Amino acid sequence: MSSVLSISVQKQEGTFTLDAEFEASAGVTGIIGPSGAGKSMLLSTIAGLANPDNGSIRLDRHALFDTAQNINLSPEHRELGMVFQDARLFPHMTVKSNLTFSRRQTRAALSTVEEIVDLLDIGSLLSRRPHHLSGGEKQRVAIGRALLSSPAALLMDEPLASLDLARRREIMPFLERLRHRFDLPILYVSHNLDETLRLADTVIVMDQGNILARGGVEQTLSRIDVQSLVLGGATTNDHPEPVTIVAATIGKRSDDGLFSIETPWGTLTAPNITGRYGDQVRLRIRARDLVLSTTEPTGLSIRNVIAGEVGIMTEAGSAQVDVLVRPSHDSNAQPVWARITKRAATELDLQPGHPIWALLKAVVLTSDIELEALR
Repeated sequence: MSSVLSISVQKQEGTFTLDAEFEASAGVTGIIGPSGAGKSMLLSTIAGLANPDNGSIRLDRHALFDTAQNINLSPEHRELGMVFQDARLFPHMTVKSNLTFSRRQTRAALSTVEEIVDLLDIGSLLSRRPHHLSGGEKQRVAIGRALLSSPAALLMDEPLASLDLARRREIMPFLERLRHRFDLPILYVSHNLDETLRLADTVIVMDQGNILARGGVEQTLSRIDVQSLVLGGATTNDHPEPVTIVAATIGKRSDDGLFSIETPWGTLTAPNITGRYGDQVRLRIRARDLVLSTTEPTGLSIRNVIAGEVGIMTEAGSAQVDVLVRPSHDSNAQPVWARITKRAATELDLQPGHPIWALLKAVVLTSDIELEALR
């Protein structure tokens, strides 16, 4: 049975205040936010590398830290695996020695050394020392070492931040394997939206030491305020172009090369889906790629149509407006953002509650999330 991490901590450091409360169960909990939001400080308090001023940290019913009970276990007694931005391998040891250095005898092993080596594809590296490894190889070894310590939960503090794009793309499939192989709470800190999209099951958004938002990945990361915070550059009437993120299932590929994609909005079609039949994916739809119509469209080449009603409308600079389209067939279905000019909104007389049809070209639909900022 998987463990549950329960966090309720407050910490003052100079003028900065960390105040966070949440629970994390099996799967990847993405912790995202801009630099200086308190993400790494939060992980340090959970790991025991920094002490909160007040609060508690529990692993199931066992207190790792509790000011009321005067409990403060040392990092090595918290049964938590930690992976940092830099691999922090012992330079005088071989890869094999680094892997087995932190093995605990007090807990049942998550896996064998052989399986971890195979899972992370590091068998050819076992006799090498860290200075002979690439950045991506070092991080794979660091992840293996953390897993072989038999942790009840895994803490990952921006493990890809120090790597270039090629190395990040190299290591991402290995992180995805961990998510599916081990029944562990994994806290994954990042400031990169695409990493979080690809890995996380749930997400926590932090800003200035506080939790701004939490919940499902698609709903939380589709919020304009969250995207503005993570991507930066927001002012009162100007924010990054909204991106709608939605869970979907890859359907069959037709003879003409188009895939059917099952979404909360119905069946869409797309030619550029990466994956296989039945795979769960997350689609990323830019607001600029939607066209709005106040009448049901006919005689068009566009095949993906979402019928709905106009929701909120948000200014996006001096000449544009972002329109939230709420699907009409299901009040619980995720809405989608469209960006149009103010002139178009005026001429169409768009008003909240009015019927609207959102049109999406199949050729712009993609689930191939790149490890780059959504700009």
